[in-house]
Amino acid sequence: MKIIEYTLHRLHLPLREPIGDSQVLFVDHWMTVVELHTNEGKSGVGFQIQQGMPTASLSDLKTQFEYGIWPSLAGGLPLGLAQRITRPRGGNVGGGYLTPSVETALWDLIGKQQQLPLYQVLGGDNPRVPAYGSTLDFRLDDSDFRVKLERVREQGFTSVKTKVGHPDLAWDLRRLAIVKEVMGKNVRVMVDANEAWSIKETLIRMNAYRDAGHAIFWIEDPITRDDYEGYARLCAELPFTRVNTGEYLGYSGKRRLLEHNAVDVLNVHDSISVTRAAAWLAADYGVPVSLGNTILELGVHLAASLPECLCLEFSDLVWNEIAVEPVQFEDGFAIAPDRPGHGIELDRDKLAFFSSP
Repeated sequence: MKIIEYTLHRLHLPLREPIGDSQVLFVDHWMTVVELHTNEGKSGVGFQIQQGMPTASLSDLKTQFEYGIWPSLAGGLPLGLAQRITRPRGGNVGGGYLTPSVETALWDLIGKQQQLPLYQVLGGDNPRVPAYGSTLDFRLDDSDFRVKLERVREQGFTSVKTKVGHPDLAWDLRRLAIVKEVMGKNVRVMVDANEAWSIKETLIRMNAYRDAGHAIFWIEDPITRDDYEGYARLCAELPFTRVNTGEYLGYSGKRRLLEHNAVDVLNVHDSISVTRAAAWLAADYGVPVSLGNTILELGVHLAASLPECLCLEFSDLVWNEIAVEPVQFEDGFAIAPDRPGHGIELDRDKLAFFSSP
């Protein structure tokens, strides 16, 4: 099976509600969809998101793809292309053909060629993965926050992650109280500060949450991403919670976190190959991983293939509307589609509706 053709789509996805954190606010997403077609009539689909700012026009995207990506893919074998190891040095850093959308499309083709769902191709044997509802709520008022939490509860989640990091500690405490009111006292709570704090402020906040009666399962990204010594200190001085970080770091940064004993739960997502490599390394250190947001929840296949994945993030974003049958969530579990490849078929009517050349 060889790749002989491609199709690109440029989509504009207005969000149902503003999403954001202590640093950013987004009201829409721009998505690039890549379809890779083979000489056997099979197609693999991949996706890439740009938040807030529009991507280049479709004609420009095609020009860039034709020049920088397609020569490495044309006539190639999906399995070899997906697993090829390149040498990231000098001008090659950040380059190459394995963009998130292309890599996803390649693995989709591999699963279809093997007639297996992707999680099985990656070595998993159980399609059910623990998941948590992620509210992305920092820019919502208390009333809208309650509505979103009620939706999370109705979807069957018993774990929820909410945003913190407001300059006013009382705001954080009020939001945590609302979580308990809506979700119940037995809810598992994670919080995400998106690098809002210093080391000292993190210690003050986490102890204040605890003193107010809030048990926090993990604190995510409290300080700047590459403060490895700072994260090591937090891991040592916060024995009553877990420190989750690594989302904003590449493989080398994740390795440094592990080397510094600076992470309790390693946050992984995006590239299938790099994520699996990082998770393998984390296992060598005895550190579990979590799967952050992935487009169309395709991370469920990755999560189902990793033996030490605590849970998968689910933010219920508008991108699921372009799938004929999106990934399903039941009773707090994500369920990997039992269809060849990643199992996401594009809804052609929705594709046309959101298309913005």
